[in-house]
Amino acid sequence: MKYFTGLLLILSLFSISKKSFAQSEFNQIGGRSLAVSGSSVTYQDVWSQYHNQAGLAFLKGINVGLGFQNAFLVKEMSTKSIAMALPLKSGVFGLNYAYFGYPKFNENKIGLAFAKSLGKKIAVGLQIDYLFTHIDGDYGDKGTAIGEIGILSEPIENLLIGAQVYNVWRSKLSTTDNEYLPTILKIGASYRLYEIALLSMEFEKDLDLDPVFKSGLEFELIKNFNFRAGIATNPTVFSFGLGYAYQSFDLNIAFSKHPVLGYSTGISIIYVFKDRL
Repeated sequence: MKYFTGLLLILSLFSISKKSFAQSEFNQIGGRSLAVSGSSVTYQDVWSQYHNQAGLAFLKGINVGLGFQNAFLVKEMSTKSIAMALPLKSGVFGLNYAYFGYPKFNENKIGLAFAKSLGKKIAVGLQIDYLFTHIDGDYGDKGTAIGEIGILSEPIENLLIGAQVYNVWRSKLSTTDNEYLPTILKIGASYRLYEIALLSMEFEKDLDLDPVFKSGLEFELIKNFNFRAGIATNPTVFSFGLGYAYQSFDLNIAFSKHPVLGYSTGISIIYVFKDRL
């Protein structure tokens, strides 16, 4: 119990500062992303609303995703998430919500996204988020709006290149101090090998922290059944997971290992209802 209390105290301090733990957790939502250590800036699914909104533009049906992640096997450090995507003739709209923590301390993120193809090989995406932090006691509640923007292109067949900026205008949770929320820049690429494997690499840079390199491999063991693994730096985190697609369902589970804090787990499911309206 003392160990859990200490972790939560550290978490509370992070939530007040610009280096919020939950905000970094919100960037790896979805079992597929967690399994490759977050090297998902080029992925194209409903969870693109947390990685690179431009990926939504390539969806062909109405998608709904549900996810759950548990950081370091501490129940108070879990993230519950939902995402929906609605393709229309004008583009693809997305709505997402994530909740991290427990009743006495929690961080919430709700976002509205829009993505549009600018041709067969390039797409852009935008998102407006509202972040809300609640801490029991005298700390009170804080909230603010932030913006995200992403781009995704396929310059040659099987090669995707993506980039995203999180917190475009450098929002702050409080107008009374100079503690800005993280502004995070991501750029990465993925390449499909022989139709059965996807290799991804990504660089991530928080303006105030050292850069992070992430890489992942997705391999189709048998039809519709995928094995994934990944690694990230600063600190060195290893991850792996499994995915299975059946008709309209896509189920993914993942595990990651932090060198000090130990294991985290995640599971997510996507259901595609019908074709584009």
